Amino acid sequence: MNGKITSWKDEKGFGFITPDGKNEQVFFHISSVKKATRKPEVGDAVVFETAKDSQGRLKATYVLLEGVLLAKPAASKKIVTEPVKKDALDYFTYFILVILFVISLGLFMKTGTPVSALVPGAIFLVISFFISSRKKQPANKLFSCSKCRSVSSHDERTVLAWNRGFNRLYCKSCHQAWLREQPKEQQESRSSYASSKPGCLGLFLVIASLGRAKARPLTKR
Repeated sequence: MNGKITSWKDEKGFGFITPDGKNEQVFFHISSVKKATRKPEVGDAVVFETAKDSQGRLKATYVLLEGVLLAKPAASKKIVTEPVKKDALDYFTYFILVILFVISLGLFMKTGTPVSALVPGAIFLVISFFISSRKKQPANKLFSCSKCRSVSSHDERTVLAWNRGFNRLYCKSCHQAWLREQPKEQQESRSSYASSKPGCLGLFLVIASLGRAKARPLTKR
């Protein structure tokens, strides 16, 4: 509908619109005005939509000031993703690793056999595996895509990339578009690398089995 503002109370933030060709007045609030470069004024020509409130009274729900420039939306602030930081648990585990290394080295120097240092060495490997596999969570659950600048929520892919030290993160759409641009050979090599990463736990089991074999006394036949 078209009309004209015939009353406006700036201090209270509301006024009335008279539709073209009618004598009735339609109430409107500042919250229903499409954001413009200035406030409404008496005499402004407007385009508006109407609806009834809970008491059945007619009111304008959308008001556009004709001939008045719209205010530009504020640019969304870029969310800066902070790099992974060491916490108290990291420093504590590093301290334990140093102690285990000293114990293992001392046992080896005292006995002269690597088997004696197997237990602290195995614990050393388990703790190392724990440190390398422990996944932290970013302080902010949102991030700005480094390509399209859109704000997205972290998922398992971005959290994993962040834990590996990548600060340039990409939304799901941009990441999929990037994958489609990669040669098929590179995609297959990435998937095979992700599925064949050896863990420290497997190495620990191998060392433990070798240690038990060396420590088992030989029986006379």
